[in-house]
Amino acid sequence: MIEYASAFSNNTPFLNDNATPDSGFQTQTGFSAATPSGAANTTPAPAETAPAAVETTPNPTPEASTLVAESVSLEGTPLPTVAGGGQNNLVLGLFIAVAALACATVLLTRALIRLKRKQHKRIPVRGATLKASGMEVGNAHHIGKRGNQEDSFAISDLTNDKLCRHAGVLAVVADGMGGLADGELVSGGVTSSVMREFPLLPESWTMPQKLLFLVEKANEAGNAVTGGVKSHGGSTMLLTLIQDGSLWFASVGDSRICLVRGGGVIQLTRPHTYESDLDKKAACQDITFEAASADSQRKALTSYIGMGELCAIDYSNQPIQLLAGDWVVLMTDGVFNELTNAEIAHALSDNAPSAAERIERMVLAKGDPHQDNLTAVVFRIF
Repeated sequence: MIEYASAFSNNTPFLNDNATPDSGFQTQTGFSAATPSGAANTTPAPAETAPAAVETTPNPTPEASTLVAESVSLEGTPLPTVAGGGQNNLVLGLFIAVAALACATVLLTRALIRLKRKQHKRIPVRGATLKASGMEVGNAHHIGKRGNQEDSFAISDLTNDKLCRHAGVLAVVADGMGGLADGELVSGGVTSSVMREFPLLPESWTMPQKLLFLVEKANEAGNAVTGGVKSHGGSTMLLTLIQDGSLWFASVGDSRICLVRGGGVIQLTRPHTYESDLDKKAACQDITFEAASADSQRKALTSYIGMGELCAIDYSNQPIQLLAGDWVVLMTDGVFNELTNAEIAHALSDNAPSAAERIERMVLAKGDPHQDNLTAVVFRIF
């Protein structure tokens, strides 16, 4: 049994820049500014000796902007003096320095505030950014160029608040196999059995258990039509269950479930066809890759509803977290055989019903004379 486990992470880088100003101003004590004195220095003679003439030398008059050490303190530290307008220049210089420091502090504070805002700002991702808060659904269903409609689909009641709250929203798509008899009956039995059993599922069961039980009941309904004989009919089957913003799925056959996020298409299911078996044989050198590609049974289903015991079931054993802006599309081969992934993504805009109608118009516009039945169920997550 094949199991899928899918996970989404969002790492947001964290920025942290700390800057501390290294500027500062200090004043050194022990210095003062003074005007030099004009008094002369004299030395007295001894008392018993006749006074001698002492030649006095006055201090020279300082020139402007000349710093003169005129006196000595008791400790021997010179006291600088500033001549002329030096004191005013010093005060002006200190004022300018303080003003510059204040401006630098303001600019640094503003830069830190902007940085903090950027750290808390959410980085937008195109198409899907926030956790899902709601959904809407649309569908496309057309017979194509076939004689009868063998596709079937069903969606649980979105207006039933109690069912949506306790069980979620279920969608099922089944593509009856046109190459076998009773394909229409088998696909119809799949959708009716699933919708009948879904409201009765125990709440204590896990999501994978619920999905696998619904697949089992659908296969029982298909086997009731075919008798469990492979050549008597069959159908593919898709299931999606959305609850609390999480997606779970199950698949049998080759129909597709895709998650479209940010314009990219992610296929969640794998086709149960002979193609993978042939390619594995070629990888083991049992056959050539040319022979594997040319095999006429390459697209034949290896697991489908109504074949008796199922050979393979794909299902998610972990939830896929849906985001606002996501699209979930369930579709039969009448859609994806005609449209590329890019065309499907391009069709998904506006609301879900109009997106589903757009898919149908784009398929029919291809003008394929052998157009198969087409079915698409589209969920828009918001």
